[in-house]
This record gives sequence, structure tokens and C-alpha cells, in this order.
Amino acid sequence: MIARIYLPDTNLISQFLLGRDVRLCERVEKYAEQLYLSAIVWSELRYGVEKSGNLPRLVIRLAKLREKFPEVEAFDEHAAWWAANVRAYLANLKPNAQPIGYADCLLAGHALALGATIITHNTREFSRVPHLEVEDWQLA
Repeated sequence: MIARIYLPDTNLISQFLLGRDVRLCERVEKYAEQLYLSAIVWSELRYGVEKSGNLPRLVIRLAKLREKFPEVEAFDEHAAWWAANVRAYLANLKPNAQPIGYADCLLAGHALALGATIITHNTREFSRVPHLEVEDWQLA
């Protein structure tokens, strides 16, 4: 049996790094071998570190994250194709178009390209993407 691949979004990784949600941390630990860190999420995390005023503390947190997830999954041409299709689909739902953020479009496309399930607390936006599997590991 092929194990499911999970692609967490930036907010979920941020919550994991804070360590306040015990159940979330337990699930991340339990499924660590099936979790992939997207280059999109890595970019957003690095951006957050660079713009913050607390650089040393956050750099240490990201270093610990990379120890746990040493590989960053590249955003390749296949993922770009999927992301463009997601973005176009959502934009063409006029007059009721409800697009999602650009980074979320990229992440959704990345997940579809990998056959992965998005892990997020932002299920409302990601659920607009057809054929995208979405789970919320922060539900009570």
C-alpha cells in the first residue's frame, strides 16, 4: 500500500513550530515520514523570518524544522502547470469567482502535482479547488 503524502501549508507549520497545539504536534510527529515541505511554504517561512525583528530566534526554529524535514520538495514545471490551471479555474467562476491567494494557488497546484493532501486550518479556501484533498489537523 502506498502511503499518503501530506503537504502542510505555512500556517500549519507555523503553529507546529510554536508548539502550543499538542495534538497537532503529535500528528506531525506521527506522520513525519509522509510530510513533505513544499518550496512554496519554505519560501513563505524564510520571508517571515527575514521581515521579522526577531531573526536569531526564528532562524533557530527554521533550522530545527529542517532537521525534522531535511528535504524541501521542489516546485517544478508539472506543479506550475497544475497551479496555473487552479488559478484559471477559480478566476473563471464568474460572476461568483472566489479566488484564493496566489501562494495558496501555488501550494494547491503543488499538492495536485504530487498527489498529496493539503493539511491546513484554512479549509474554506482550499476546498474551492476541485480534486484537491484537504485535511484540518487543528480541529477540536
